[in-house]
Amino acid sequence: MDTISQKNHLALEKLTKDIKAYLPNFDKKIFLRAFEFAEKAHKGQIRKDGITPYIVHPVRTVEILAKLHADQDTLISALLHDVPEDTDHDIAEVETIFGKNVAFLVEGVTKLSKVHYQNDMPGRSIESLKKLFIHTAKDPRVIIIKLADRLHNMRTLEFVKPDKQVRIARETLSIYVPVANLLGIQEIKRQLEELCFKHLFPTEYDQLFTEFSALEIKSKKLVDTFLNIVRKILKKGDVKAKVFPRKHKLYNIYKKLSSTGRTIDDIDNRIRISIVVDSISDCYHVLGLIHSHFVPKTDRFRDYIANPKVNGYRSLHTVVFGIDGVLTEVHISSHDMHLESEYGIAARFFEKTNGSKEENGTLNQDKRSQWVTKVVDIDKGTHLDDYMENLKSDFFQDRIFVFTPKGSTIDLPKGATAIDFAYAIHTEVGRHALKAKINDELRPITSGLKTGDVVKILTHKESFPELYWLNFSKTHFAKNRIKAYFKRVSKEKKIKAGNCILQKEFDIDGLGLLRNFSFKKLRAAFLKQHNKNFLDWNELFIAIGSGDLKASTVVHALTRAKQKAEENETKLFGLFRKNKTEGMKVGIKIVAKDRFGLMQEIVNIVYKYSLNMTYFKGWASTLLDYAYFYAQVTLPDQESISKVFDELEQIDGVMYVNRVIYKGLYLFYAVLFATAALWLSHPYILNALLESNYFRAHNLLSTVFFYVGFFMLLLMVLFVTHLARKYFPSVRNQKRLWIISFTVLTIAIAALIAELFYLKMNISWIALMGGVLLLYVYLGMNFRKTKY
Repeated sequence: MDTISQKNHLALEKLTKDIKAYLPNFDKKIFLRAFEFAEKAHKGQIRKDGITPYIVHPVRTVEILAKLHADQDTLISALLHDVPEDTDHDIAEVETIFGKNVAFLVEGVTKLSKVHYQNDMPGRSIESLKKLFIHTAKDPRVIIIKLADRLHNMRTLEFVKPDKQVRIARETLSIYVPVANLLGIQEIKRQLEELCFKHLFPTEYDQLFTEFSALEIKSKKLVDTFLNIVRKILKKGDVKAKVFPRKHKLYNIYKKLSSTGRTIDDIDNRIRISIVVDSISDCYHVLGLIHSHFVPKTDRFRDYIANPKVNGYRSLHTVVFGIDGVLTEVHISSHDMHLESEYGIAARFFEKTNGSKEENGTLNQDKRSQWVTKVVDIDKGTHLDDYMENLKSDFFQDRIFVFTPKGSTIDLPKGATAIDFAYAIHTEVGRHALKAKINDELRPITSGLKTGDVVKILTHKESFPELYWLNFSKTHFAKNRIKAYFKRVSKEKKIKAGNCILQKEFDIDGLGLLRNFSFKKLRAAFLKQHNKNFLDWNELFIAIGSGDLKASTVVHALTRAKQKAEENETKLFGLFRKNKTEGMKVGIKIVAKDRFGLMQEIVNIVYKYSLNMTYFKGWASTLLDYAYFYAQVTLPDQESISKVFDELEQIDGVMYVNRVIYKGLYLFYAVLFATAALWLSHPYILNALLESNYFRAHNLLSTVFFYVGFFMLLLMVLFVTHLARKYFPSVRNQKRLWIISFTVLTIAIAALIAELFYLKMNISWIALMGGVLLLYVYLGMNFRKTKY
C-alpha cells in the first residue's frame, strides 16, 4: 500500500470507529474491502484541484452519511458510487463482490454513459435524473447517497471552471435543495443552499456574510442574556431542556431582503433560539412559561405540532418581545422532533442500529418518500423538453398544505389553485368542479390557494372543464386530466374552441381578426421556431382545442418573427431605433356588474403583474347597474398580459375584458366622424354639383362622380363596421352590431334614393341596385360567420 493509501487507511480508522459506535453489527472487513476496491479502481485519478487523489471524494461522502447514521449497504455504496461511471469496472462486477443491494444503490446514483449522450449532454443529465428517481422510488437510500455526493462536490466547487461552477450551483439549487427539503433533511439543505448562494451571488454573499457577522457580534450579549433567563425559567418550572442559539440562513435572509426591498437593519427577528425537551406535553408547557415571562407577538405564533409541514417538520414557533424589547424567535420541540427536523427521512437510520434489511423498509414506509413515485409518473408520455418544467412546477419549489372540510391535508406546490385541489381529491371532482369555497368564502375555481386554507369544491353534473383551466392549473396531474377530457371532445367542438381561444389571444395581443391574417405567414413562423407544421387553420384549432398547444405559444411565435424581421431591417438599412423601455404598455377595459369590493379585486390582480400603472379609472352606471374600468399599465411580457386577462375574467360579475388598442381606437373614431360628416354634407355637395354649369355641360362626368362618391360612402360605412369588429371584441359577435350596420345602410340607401328622385338625376338604377345588393350580400355573409 503506497503512502497516500496508508494515510487514507489511517483516516479510515476513526471513521470506522464512529460507524461502529452507532452500528454494532458493522462489518469493518467488508467496508475496508470496498475501500480498497474503489481505491484501486480510481488509482491515478486526481480531483479538480490537481492534488487530491480521487478516492478522497467517496470517503468524504461516506463521512457525511455516517453523520446521518446510514446503514452499512449505504456506506459501501457511497464508497463505490463513482466506480462504474469513471473506471473500467462495471455494475456486474460490483454485484458479484458486494451483492445485489449495493449494486442497485450504486447503479441508481451512476450517471448514464457519456459516450451514448456525447452530442446531447442536457439530455444525458435529464435521463440520468430520471434513472435516479426510478431507483429512489424502489429504495430511498439512493437519493440520500446522491445528496451526500452532491454536498461534497459543492464543498470543492471552487476548483472547477467558473462557467461550470454556475451550472452546477444552479442545478443544485433547482433540484437537489428542493429534494433535501422534501425529504426533510434540513442539515444538508442548509449547507447546499449556502454553498449555492456563495457561488451564484458571490458579491451579495460576501456582503451579507460580513454584515451579519458584525450583527451577530453586536447581538451576542443580548443572546447570552436571553438564553440565561430562559434556562432559569425552565429550571424553576422543573423542565429538563437543551437551550441553544439558532444560526441564521444567509440565503433565506437574502431572498427575504430581495423580495421586500428591505435592508439587513430591517430584520426584526435577529435573535433566534431553540429549546429541545423530552415530550410533546413539555413543548406546550414551555410555551406557556415563555409567554408568561415575555409578551408574545400573537400574529407570529405557529403550531407545527398540530399541523406539521409537508416535509414532516414539527415544532412550536413563537416570537416574543425579549431583552430591551428586541423581537426574539423561539422554536420549541421534543428530542424526536429535533432529530426529524435536522435529518428528516434519514432520521429513520437512527431508529435502527443493527444494519438489518428492515432499514430499507422503514425508509420506504416514510410518507416523505412517496413524492418520488409521483415524479416517476411524470415521465410517462412526457416529452424530454417538458420533463424538467413539470418536475420543477410540481415538486421542486416551495410547498403549501391546504385542508378539506374534514381536516385531511392536501399537499400542493406553491401557486396551486382550487383546480389542482379538486383533481387532487378525485378526477371526477375536478371534472365537475363549479366553484370553490375557500375559508367559507365562495370563490372562482381558478382562485389561488395558500397554506392553511380550508377548501370545499362545489360540483355540478352539468359543469365540465374549460380550456383556460390549463392556464391556472399548476400540477402535472391536473393538466393531464384536463387534456384527457378535451381529447375525447368531438372534432367540431375542438375546432370551435380552438378558434375562439386563438382569436381571444389575438385580441389580447392586438393582432386583429384571425380571418384577416395570413395562415401561410403564421405557419412559417411556427415551423421555424417550433419545428411543427400545420396544414390548415382547422388542424391548428384542433391542437389548441385539445389542449396540446397553447394559443399564447402561437402568438409568441408571430411576435418573435415580427421582432426578428424588424431587427434584420434595422441591420440592413442601418436604421436608428430608440431602445425600447422595459415592459409593454397595455390599455385594459373592464365591464362588470357593480358590487362592493369589485374595484379592489381588479386593482389587486393588475398590480400583481404590472411594472407600472399610468392610470386607473372607474365609474358606475346607476341606470344599468354596471361598472366600467379603464387602466393603462406596463406589463413585463406577453405571458403576463395573458395572465392578467385570464384572472380578470374570473372575477365574479366581470362580463368582459378587452385590450384597448389606441391606434385602432383613434382610427375608428376618425373614420366614423369622417363618414358622418361626409354623409351629412353630401346633399349640399350633390346639389352644388347639379347646379354647376360645368357638370351640366358634362352629364357623363357628373354621373361617374356620383357613382364613385356613392360607393365610397357606402364602403366607409362597411369600413367602420370592420374596424368595430377588429378593435371592439365585446361587440364583435353581438347581433346589435349587425342590426345597426343593416339599419344604417338601409337608411342611408333610402335617403339617397329619395334624394335622387327629388333631384331627378339621370342614373342607371340597375347598376345602383346591383351595387347595393352586393353590399347587403357582403354584410349577410359576415353575419352568418358570426358565432353567438
